[in-house]
Amino acid sequence: MNTTLTIVYLILLGAMSFITFTVFAIDKKSSHNESNGRIPEIVLLSLTSFGGSIGAMLGMYVLRHKTNFKTKYHFALTAWISLIVQIGLAVLMLLNLA
Repeated sequence: MNTTLTIVYLILLGAMSFITFTVFAIDKKSSHNESNGRIPEIVLLSLTSFGGSIGAMLGMYVLRHKTNFKTKYHFALTAWISLIVQIGLAVLMLLNLA
């Protein structure tokens, strides 16, 4: 496997995680004042799925945002599955198995 591709993938994961955490923080801040526009859930879930799982996990558990499992189970499910897939792919790329 090309080392450049691995480096690009790891940078992508880092950038997407930073963006996702930032968007979770903005939505958390907006949730205190319902007159502010909220970020649609599909945007949060998409960012999580497309490389931002680490940022989503930090946003969920550090900021305590979208953690009510009874009503927001799809956030936890999406975040955990995405995290496993993204880290698994990174490990395979680092081991030159992908």
